[in-house]
Amino acid sequence: MKGTKWILSFISLILIGVVISYAETRFYNEYNKLVKVFDETGADFKFYSIKANTTIDYDISKDEMKDISLQIFNKLGFEEESINWDEKWNDNEKQIYSHIKEENKNISIIGIKKSDKEAYIIVDILNDKVYKNIMDTYNNLDNVLNKYSSQVDIYTCIAGEYTKRLQINKYDDILDKILYNMSAEEIDRVEEENFISVTAYSKLLNDNYLEYLGNKINLNIGIRYSEDDEKTLIYIATPIIKLDY
Repeated sequence: MKGTKWILSFISLILIGVVISYAETRFYNEYNKLVKVFDETGADFKFYSIKANTTIDYDISKDEMKDISLQIFNKLGFEEESINWDEKWNDNEKQIYSHIKEENKNISIIGIKKSDKEAYIIVDILNDKVYKNIMDTYNNLDNVLNKYSSQVDIYTCIAGEYTKRLQINKYDDILDKILYNMSAEEIDRVEEENFISVTAYSKLLNDNYLEYLGNKINLNIGIRYSEDDEKTLIYIATPIIKLDY
């Protein structure tokens, strides 16, 4: 009997490992596809942005909130000594702010406690040097936050630029190619002078979606011409662009 229980436990562990491995492989495949699609636009990389909003529904302490921030920084390769801290923790306001700024990277984390059953952790990551590590950054952030909450929303955006003004028909060519390569269906489109934004649902990004106009959306593409910079800017995001652009 003990032998049977041991075998069943061993098989269960193997199955759990297979499920976790499959989920991680699917995640990396999804984001690798997003990076590849950006590469195929021919735009020069400008920056990537990852924003996370996390809801905490239990009585979190100041120390635990600070520890979550520290875990995130550690996962991203930073030690506590390099973090700038600022906190207000009194009867009127409970907030912890932590920040790291380097030449090509800017990371801020804000922990806000509203009540014993309502708190938020907001993470903002901006990197304008490399974007090939965007999958690792997302995964590390997601792993930490999901230990403390089931309400974690993460928004990812890769931005690039063309060193000239593109014609409107070129906008359409770029959008059509992205939608095709992402196996995506266009849901909505906003067009203004020198600006196009498309929201879509991609079969390749199954888990990360929002509801919009009665439809699922998980892909947002924006293209606009900047007269100040004399460049055409492109943004590819999932599920939506959380930037002022």
